[in-house]
Amino acid sequence: MPSRFVVAGIFAFWLVTTGYVAYRDLWPRVFASGPPPVSIELADEARQNVPARWVLYRNGDRVGRLVTQMKYLDADDAFVFTYRYSDLALAQGDIALTASEAVSEVRVSRAGDLKEQVMTAKVKVQFRGAEIAGTIGVRGTVTNETLTGRAELTSDLINLAGDLDPVPVPRGGQPLNTLQPVNRLGGLRGGSEWVVHESNPLGDALGELLHKKLAEQGIRLKEQQKKGSAVAEVGAAPQVLEWQKQAVPCWVIEYRRAEPFARTWVRVSDGKVLRQEAFEKGESLTFERED
Repeated sequence: MPSRFVVAGIFAFWLVTTGYVAYRDLWPRVFASGPPPVSIELADEARQNVPARWVLYRNGDRVGRLVTQMKYLDADDAFVFTYRYSDLALAQGDIALTASEAVSEVRVSRAGDLKEQVMTAKVKVQFRGAEIAGTIGVRGTVTNETLTGRAELTSDLINLAGDLDPVPVPRGGQPLNTLQPVNRLGGLRGGSEWVVHESNPLGDALGELLHKKLAEQGIRLKEQQKKGSAVAEVGAAPQVLEWQKQAVPCWVIEYRRAEPFARTWVRVSDGKVLRQEAFEKGESLTFERED
């Protein structure tokens, strides 16, 4: 049996990677102060029922593919946005992870309020010559503006499970926001500006569970500091994006605090999102539209 440090390290990496895969598509997850000038028409997205295909890049290197799609759920008058990752390959230090498939779902009400988030993945981890295969499952549901849920890890080395601590969920902001790989964005105007606040209740709950499980192994992580509000601004004039060997005029939404940390590229002609970029602390993640 591996030492408690190795077991804890592997568990930490798996859980952090779960966050990386499932919640970097919400990273940074932003809510506008007041009605945002940019809108995601949920009903319109669902009616189109057309999957969008993306390539993922981490620090400039291709690390996988993603297919996104919105559907309407008549049973509870809600919308579900599905992220289906494939051929993921991530590395950090001595640990490398591959995931043949990972699926993340976000369910929202007609008003755009978060109702549920689910993530499942089949993964293989290589750690100093050893290979471990397993599955990860995370589910969080929102009741009375509070998210609760559970995370489970099953592997040929160790099985772990834990309930997520309750986390408050803000109302009035769409979990599906302008920094996600959504199909289209409407209402863009050059020079528009608004304040946004980051909120990731499921990521926060997973972080608390991670700290607890590591503490049981005698390992304590440094608490992450909460980030303040940011400003989202549409550029005064369109910029040209080199996409599919074409020069495409795009509106660019830039998110910044002291410095920019993310951008969204939206085709001027039809509002289609072509690229999402997030970058912070030397790490970058890019979603590049394929179709």
